[in-house]
Amino acid sequence: MPAIWTALSASVRGSTHERDGRKNQDAVRLSCPSGASDSLFLALADGHGNSRSFRSDRGSAMATECALRLLREFDLRNGPDVPLSSIRRQMRTKWPRALLAAWLQAVRDDVEREPFSPLDFAAFPEKPPVIKPGEPLPFAANLAYGATLIVAAVTRRYILYLQLGDGDILTVRKDGRVSRPWPSDHAYYANQTLSLCSHNVEHHFKVKVEPRRAEAPALILLATDGYANCFENDRGFFRVGADLLGYLRAGGPTFVGEKLEPWLRDSSRDGSGDDITVGLAVRWTALRGAPETADGLLFETSSP
Repeated sequence: MPAIWTALSASVRGSTHERDGRKNQDAVRLSCPSGASDSLFLALADGHGNSRSFRSDRGSAMATECALRLLREFDLRNGPDVPLSSIRRQMRTKWPRALLAAWLQAVRDDVEREPFSPLDFAAFPEKPPVIKPGEPLPFAANLAYGATLIVAAVTRRYILYLQLGDGDILTVRKDGRVSRPWPSDHAYYANQTLSLCSHNVEHHFKVKVEPRRAEAPALILLATDGYANCFENDRGFFRVGADLLGYLRAGGPTFVGEKLEPWLRDSSRDGSGDDITVGLAVRWTALRGAPETADGLLFETSSP
């Protein structure tokens, strides 16, 4: 059976991070479909990378791994007879709690494997956090792994967008129109953002579930905030979405997959200087003009 969805990703260390020796704090994981009935999942995370979040490169990797695992489990558990109203309710309540529990457990496991040393906290007023059986980790321990999270999923019945903290999701229609799943939030400034380590953060996930009755976007772009910060305004950043669709039509996903990393590296050098990570979900029929199938969803299995 022909297929129409594929996923691409690239992540680059920011030019300022290269100069001062810091690691890339971003992470990306994707799950490309292996068959026509499978779903596509993308997860990006941005570790805070400041002095208090000195293990945030690990925290962002843990976030994307937990997200992909829980998305697969959610997709398998909620079959074709589950109403979309239930899907939305679960993604707004149960899924964020499950994701946070999984991430916090991953942080705890990592600290148990490699406890904090006095040197890790030498510049801070408190001593290294101590793990006590049966008690949550102190906030300072979770803050060391702090990260944001952005997720997209394409299934046979719906498209899911989910976000905690800064970063961006853009959708590009077949005619080149670019939009966001929700209005832009300008509450994040001075490197302050909601995080997986924030208190009571399970109530602050943005979630949107769109039924597949309408025409799907030609392209879904997920990006950490280092990308949008390369541009003076949304108009310049939105142009990226339309340009990428043009490049995909001209050269195909393989071409864009090869060029994406150098493009991001140039953007960081000439713009924000920050780490930049991008994930793309690409709908083949929007590139080639191929006819849709009866149920409107097939998948590309390759992932350059």
